[in-house]
Amino acid sequence: MPEKQVSLSAGEWRIMECLWAESPRTLMEIVREVMAASDWSKSTIVTMVGRLESKGALTYEEGRPRLYRAAISRDQAALRETESLLSRVYQGRLGLLVNTLADSRGLSREDIDELSAILEKARREQT
Repeated sequence: MPEKQVSLSAGEWRIMECLWAESPRTLMEIVREVMAASDWSKSTIVTMVGRLESKGALTYEEGRPRLYRAAISRDQAALRETESLLSRVYQGRLGLLVNTLADSRGLSREDIDELSAILEKARREQT
């Protein structure tokens, strides 16, 4: 079954990173970890966990306490965000994205080698 296509806000990413790092977790474990890394209140975190549950990004096991886990993978969420950025900002053109990055921060030899390897793999897979 394919994963859901869920868009995550920056704050929701923080909570999902917590669950991708270790699952399952109780709500209080999530609250403690996120509060330690941010200035968010407990109620804000609880609200965001509820929002993520409504979106289908996380699930929980019934019991006392509930055990939460990610319902989508980090890779799938990252792909969704990347596709959204590419579409919104670069009219779906990957070349424009890479060119912008190359122009703004330059490419190291390692970056160029990595991009070359990615492109060569893509070329082999098309044949």
